[in-house]
Amino acid sequence: MTDQWYRFDIDRKLLKSLSRRTNWHGLVYLAYFCVLLGITAALALASVGTWWSIPAFFFYGSIWIFATSVVHETSHGTPFRNRALNETVLFTFGFMVQQTPCLLRFVHARHHSRTAIVGDDPEIILTNPMTWKDFVVKELIDIGSIWYFTKATALLAIHRPGKDATDCIPAEKMHHAFIEAQAYMLAYLAVIAWSIATQSWLPVTMLILPRVFGAPTHGVILATQHFGMAQNIRDHRHTTRTMMVSPLLQLLYWNMNYHIEHHMFPQVPFHALPRLHRAIKDQCPLPTRGVLRAMREIATTINHQRTNPSYTTPRQLPSAYA
Repeated sequence: MTDQWYRFDIDRKLLKSLSRRTNWHGLVYLAYFCVLLGITAALALASVGTWWSIPAFFFYGSIWIFATSVVHETSHGTPFRNRALNETVLFTFGFMVQQTPCLLRFVHARHHSRTAIVGDDPEIILTNPMTWKDFVVKELIDIGSIWYFTKATALLAIHRPGKDATDCIPAEKMHHAFIEAQAYMLAYLAVIAWSIATQSWLPVTMLILPRVFGAPTHGVILATQHFGMAQNIRDHRHTTRTMMVSPLLQLLYWNMNYHIEHHMFPQVPFHALPRLHRAIKDQCPLPTRGVLRAMREIATTINHQRTNPSYTTPRQLPSAYA
């Protein structure tokens, strides 16, 4: 494994243009998410007391978990030109998915600088070779992600940061991380107290549990980013998957289906990723067509790894850039 990451050939002026930040792009995407969340919340509330509540709350949770798209982008500081707006959105929507700003920002930065390097990338959930049991239990059910951030937030709140927090968060930012975690924990306790005082599960069901209801959706979407791909290779074209998805999902996902592009140039705001894709697609493997095909690729890889542990999803690169 070389120490140098693969670098794309791209015009510097174009890259500078693509890296420009605005406020309005982020506000449009945020409004789209909030409208969908409001509609599904209304449907969930209307279904209470009926069998329709099962699909309604699953649908609500499946939209809710895309708050991870919001906080992911704001942790990069790219969706909004206004820093105060960016930080306010990050803190507010991070509450929905137990991702405090400091923890997410610095752990995720390590993921970008050590992508798919086993032992160095804190966001690697499973290493190759994978098994069906581990993939279903640790990824698709999404227990691992829920437990990781809930535990990390709780430990920060009592000034006992976990290993990833200690390794990734700079010492001068740790006090701030403690305060954020304590604010989140107080907010969660307030929601629970609200439920107890009103003798109703609705506050907890509507404001905390949607992360659980949407876990399978989050597990599938998260799996498409890196699962089944190569590890310990310093080339995002082999470790990361770009997908072409429907416009509605792309809006909800904040263009993170262009995941190779995002990893290669994390300074480029989410709204410019489609243009970045067009600029460098001749240097990349063909994108996977849709979430279902991505899941088929992962399934094929798991099956092959039973007999060939070194097998990973093949990616054909253009000969000039292989």
